[in-house]
Amino acid sequence: MKNICSQMTRKAWLALVMVLCLSFPALAQKITVTGTVIEPEGEPAIGASVTVKGQSGFGVATDYDGNYSIQVAPDAVLEFSYVGCDTQEVPVGNRTVINVKLVANSTMLNEVVAIGYGTVKKEDAIGSVAVVKPDEIEAGLATSVQDMLVGQTPGVVVTTKGGPSGESNIRIRGGASLSATNDPLIVLDGVPLSQSTLKGLGTTLSMINPESIESMTILKDASATAIYGTRASNGVIIITTKKGVSGKPQVTFTANMYVDYARKLTDVLDGNEYRDLIISKFGEGSTQAAALGNANTDWQKEIFRTVVSQDYSLAVAGSLAKVLPYRVDATYTRNNGILKKSDMDRATVGITLNPTFGNLKVNAKVTGYYVHNNWGQTDAIGQAVAFDPTSPVRTNIPISGGTAAGMYGYLWNGYSEPYSVSGGQANLANDATYNPVGTIDQTRNWSNVYRSNGNLQLDYSFPFLPELRANLNLGYDVTKSDDYKEIEGNSHMAWKAHSNYGGAYREHEYQFRQNMLLEFYLNYKKEFEAIHSNLDVTAGYTWNRERNKGWKLGADSEVGEAMTAGLLNPVLNSDGSYNLNWSNTESQIGKVFKTDPNSADGNYHWKNHLQLLSFFGRVNYTFKDRYLLTATLRADATSRFSKDNRWGYFPAVALGWRISEESFMEGARSWWNDLKLRAGWGETGQQSIDNFYNCYTPTYIPSQPGSFYPNGMGGWLIPAFPDGYNSDLTWETTETWNVGLDFGFMNNRISGTVEYYLRKTRDLISRVAVPAGSMTVAQIYQNIGDMENYGIEFAINAKPIVTDDFVWNLSYNVGWNHNRITNLNGLTFEVGGGFGGTGGNCQIQKEGYPANSFNLYQQVYDADGKPIEGAYVDQNGDGQIDSHDRVVNHSKDPKVTMTFASNFRYKNWDFGFTLRSSLGQYVYAAALRGGTATDALYRNNQLGNLFKSDVYFNTNHNESDYWLRNANFVRCDNITLGYTFDNLLREKLRLRLFAAVQNPFVITKYKGLDPEVFDGVDNNIYPRATTWSLGLVANF
Repeated sequence: MKNICSQMTRKAWLALVMVLCLSFPALAQKITVTGTVIEPEGEPAIGASVTVKGQSGFGVATDYDGNYSIQVAPDAVLEFSYVGCDTQEVPVGNRTVINVKLVANSTMLNEVVAIGYGTVKKEDAIGSVAVVKPDEIEAGLATSVQDMLVGQTPGVVVTTKGGPSGESNIRIRGGASLSATNDPLIVLDGVPLSQSTLKGLGTTLSMINPESIESMTILKDASATAIYGTRASNGVIIITTKKGVSGKPQVTFTANMYVDYARKLTDVLDGNEYRDLIISKFGEGSTQAAALGNANTDWQKEIFRTVVSQDYSLAVAGSLAKVLPYRVDATYTRNNGILKKSDMDRATVGITLNPTFGNLKVNAKVTGYYVHNNWGQTDAIGQAVAFDPTSPVRTNIPISGGTAAGMYGYLWNGYSEPYSVSGGQANLANDATYNPVGTIDQTRNWSNVYRSNGNLQLDYSFPFLPELRANLNLGYDVTKSDDYKEIEGNSHMAWKAHSNYGGAYREHEYQFRQNMLLEFYLNYKKEFEAIHSNLDVTAGYTWNRERNKGWKLGADSEVGEAMTAGLLNPVLNSDGSYNLNWSNTESQIGKVFKTDPNSADGNYHWKNHLQLLSFFGRVNYTFKDRYLLTATLRADATSRFSKDNRWGYFPAVALGWRISEESFMEGARSWWNDLKLRAGWGETGQQSIDNFYNCYTPTYIPSQPGSFYPNGMGGWLIPAFPDGYNSDLTWETTETWNVGLDFGFMNNRISGTVEYYLRKTRDLISRVAVPAGSMTVAQIYQNIGDMENYGIEFAINAKPIVTDDFVWNLSYNVGWNHNRITNLNGLTFEVGGGFGGTGGNCQIQKEGYPANSFNLYQQVYDADGKPIEGAYVDQNGDGQIDSHDRVVNHSKDPKVTMTFASNFRYKNWDFGFTLRSSLGQYVYAAALRGGTATDALYRNNQLGNLFKSDVYFNTNHNESDYWLRNANFVRCDNITLGYTFDNLLREKLRLRLFAAVQNPFVITKYKGLDPEVFDGVDNNIYPRATTWSLGLVANF
């Protein structure tokens, strides 16, 4: 045994010695390689990555002089990588000195941006242009296109709304109009989309599949937007979708699951707090105390929910027979709303073909959309915060007799509702707050939307003159929408509609929109080497027609038809049950409650159309790759204006100077590689006025529907009168000046831009009052004055760390905007609503102030800082408080917006977050005001709840600036964590898994639900959701 152990010990020592002997030569084979890495321009590449191929995590970075030193095996292969340059592989081959000159990345050198009717190299763009290119990290985060725009560039403010349909408002550099639209123009693959929306559609962008987008170009100043003329005064968003590719099919599949819940609910009194307040205010033996129930119902929890949603996307791109590149994509989204019975189903299918036949390039695309919305009843949200918390959800008072007892088993279908008994009959209270659960449960409101858009674009270069090409673009956008509502009989909605009908009824509205486009332009592009010049000339023609029509079931003043007979008031029995009988209205079933006198079928019909005609031209000229010029002219005609005012002419010019290309910059190119100064001026037009399509000729309407007069010939006639019109109405024109400076350091590891702009709008279009007796209406659209916006924008992007394994990206942008009405021809008019009722407006349009400034009384406070009820500052000292004492102060629009984003990538992991801030805006807290007036505790013989507050007023003091609140905030838009599997299934599959949260927190002092209120009047108490998501992106 001892000999065996001895032999094994000797063998072990022998093996160890052999391993060590073999290791020393291996160690000895390591050599030190040094060298210098220089940029394409010949300057040292600072921070270039030098790694060993096949050895993840092993490498060094070059120093300030571009030098490096690394120990490697003699047969290793070094990889040299640098921002903006192609990665190079260099075999060591036993060398100890390896110097490398990098080659600029061809993709970045030739990166182009869409500018309308063509593209330019990014380095040659001299308008105010921002490009958003969604990358793999952002895939799946956005359920709608507008989500992808939030915080991406300074001056672009996106305000999203609650609800599953994805509605939002977008503003670029503030509003340029008072009553015309302030929405930017959306151009999808060369087709301008309508700025009006249909029921069930949400917004123009909400239908587009985010996964299909290749890039979005945002044009902000007139020198960039003037080529689009009309509708471009509020900026342009050009969306380019992905196209087919050559080679084998490439498949992309994404799947996401979302969990949504209300980030914050309105803080109202609970049942116990409410009981204590009622008893302390009115007394234990009071009528109000006797009306208290025994329940403790959280009405908001009864109507809101936590939901799970999902979406899927599949895209296949490739080439058929190597001659027909194609891309086919399909998506499905199921988005459940946090309000019960609200959800959206959206499905899209699209196909793109982009073959080339010699000198002819073809791009054909068609996309179909289907959206089904179940609309949550938002009225229930206001009811939930105001309804008596001591009342139960259901009372289930039985209906024991009557002709309708077989249909309805309980009074008010079992829901607790405010009512009284008089003369033995139950009467539902008027002007009351009704049961929010009953509102949701007894209403079915849904819509179906079908949409298709697409285009055929033919681009032909002439063989005899290849620099000249002709482009024809035929596009369309067609949408059909049906919106339905059904109300159950015996519900509080049925009893309070159609003259207390009580029976079930339904509503139906149909809308149809067709947008047709024909565009043709010639483009000549040539480089003149002898004179160091590049010339790009475009001239073209556009015809665009939009047709809209629709109808409502019944008259416009009373929509709907009966589904059952009506009901008589419930009759109280001695045992506490009720009898319920049908009224004698069986003949009403299937008929509208009120017919429209102008149509044969009794339904209200409408239609309109808009036609636009345009000629445009643009010249881009570059001299020595450093001096840039763009000149544009567009002439637009619109059917909205009279012949004398139909045409508008919109010129623009921009100059650029690439300072970094000058010889005196050679000494700085080692660290300052891009510097461009640009300046532009231009004008754009505006003619989009709500749903008014004919403003210059009278439209005759019935003077009194239902009134008939004898015509003297044995018949009857309906008198009509002309609606308001203005034959002098003309274009609203926005003039823009823009100066910008683009910069880049360390081969664009740090890059950014700073801009100043001034926008002046003249001939503002607004609906204003006319002298009494001068027309048959009180208001018409007029050109009334001028407004200006000016501001500064700054954006910077940086890559502080770039190595083979770790990349850190930072971005920050800030925008400051000042808005002011400079001329209203001496007029002032109130707008904005907020007070409730007709004419109750908390905002005003007034010369010298921002648009939609607040116009309120200045509140007086006591020594403890508490507001004194009904006490306001007498501004003019006349001893009375009236409209002359209102103070114009603050604006609904933010003065400063900021976004900060950070993204880390370590090997296959990625982590990122985005923070966004808005400063300087104010909000009129209308919901909070209405919920802190104690006279609402018992009104119309009904108990009502209040918000929790430090201050309560006895009545509703809606004109006090106490309700005007600072709404500054910092919002976390998203936090993301992901992992990417690069090479699965033998390098045939790339898979990314990620988790994210959107809207996790908001830092603000505003006491309402959310400080981000688009119109500045916080009537909406629909809470924004916090969304947690899990997803995957697979490419194979």
